[in-house]
Amino acid sequence: MGRRSLAVAVTALTLAAVLSAQASAASRDARCSPPDSTLAVVSCARGSVVATLDPRYRTGRPHFRLTGALLTIPRCRASEFVFYAARDWLRLAAKLAEHASPCADYYVSIPPLVADKTRPRPNQAWRFRQLGPRFHALAEIHWATWQRWARGEGRTMYDAGVEARRRMAAAGYDVAAGDTWAVNEFPSSVRRDVGTARTDARDFVRGLYEGDGQPAQGAVFVIGVRQGTSDASQYKAMLKTWLADTQFWRDIDRAVRFWVQEVYADARRWGVPGAEPLVRRDYLSDFLDHASRLASVAPDEVGAARGVLARAHVPLANAGWQWPAGLGWSMVSDLQMRHFISSQTYALRHYAARTSAPDRFGFAWAPNNATGIPPVDFVAQTGELLDRLSTALAESGSDWQYDAGVRACVLPGLDWCRADVANASFTDAWQIFETWEGLARPRSSIRQRVVARVAEVLRSGPRRSGAR
Repeated sequence: MGRRSLAVAVTALTLAAVLSAQASAASRDARCSPPDSTLAVVSCARGSVVATLDPRYRTGRPHFRLTGALLTIPRCRASEFVFYAARDWLRLAAKLAEHASPCADYYVSIPPLVADKTRPRPNQAWRFRQLGPRFHALAEIHWATWQRWARGEGRTMYDAGVEARRRMAAAGYDVAAGDTWAVNEFPSSVRRDVGTARTDARDFVRGLYEGDGQPAQGAVFVIGVRQGTSDASQYKAMLKTWLADTQFWRDIDRAVRFWVQEVYADARRWGVPGAEPLVRRDYLSDFLDHASRLASVAPDEVGAARGVLARAHVPLANAGWQWPAGLGWSMVSDLQMRHFISSQTYALRHYAARTSAPDRFGFAWAPNNATGIPPVDFVAQTGELLDRLSTALAESGSDWQYDAGVRACVLPGLDWCRADVANASFTDAWQIFETWEGLARPRSSIRQRVVARVAEVLRSGPRRSGAR
């Protein structure tokens, strides 16, 4: 080969490598900026997977015991809280324990090993159990990785579920002691019924449930849609079709304890300047509880799905600070984020209180230092977010309050849920889930809502919580 031919060949190879790298980068960018509300962005971001951001929490034990913190809550609602934690799970659990409600159970996911996501992370589950009988470890079972395992091994998805349970036990997860599994995550192909996706999902959770002969219901994280979508009608139609798949929901009913809908709220659809907390609450609830609202008005022919969502639906809200997409837009200050978390808690509690069942909801916790805050400051600020989250969860569960969940926002000396976000605006797109057929009326003006709520409070009599 002559010099010119060699140069041409080298140039072609270089160009191919550049184009391949550009295609790979473009593919990665697409995965990291998806049109969905999804946990995939967390692994795509490739942040460090660490058990805690604060060295004081390496053992998982609480750093401070606030033993008298909740003596002011003589009665509280039974609650089950589910948390996704891609990193910092030991500090999350310990902070929850520092401010724990005596009426709540806490379930926290633990990511698998990065090198092989079919391997649950060992030496972690016992650290949750040491926090008390109300703390439970969820072994994160990575859906896409186990699909590849099944295909590569020539096995079924049921086999994959059984094998995942075997590896969980080997890593120290004890279902008899309250630990269980959590699938991350059912993709949109399951909702859309593409190919064998829905059948694979049924088989997988059946294998996870049955395991080695010791049945254990677990959790399934379900990919969602962004709050900021301008038109949710097509998504609603698809969701209605899915709810009509009776056999799917019968299998889910048997195998799944927590049906965790990913609903990562967008701070730009919450922090409307000057809006009252109760107005923000209602707009948040339109989105956070949309699946439950739709199922609650479903006709009898979709009764299987209606029953599952009435029992197991868990909206997974947004505590994932500093995410521009996927996990809900949260590019706000730490103070704004504390207000945002408080508002979501208020909305979730308020809707859950409609029934006599335990309150079930949760949050994704995945701190992401996108703005380059100095590490020491980032650890301190995320610690304050965890304090606000855990306290809001505990205080909002009090039965002694004039408005269910309001203590997440208002306590003597504290006034949360009011921070503003520049250029924020509400969306009426999620109100269509209040009816099975047709469209809901747009929400009335903020002024009308405030006047109506004030009148309602005045009619209800004196406040018992002491909230201001």
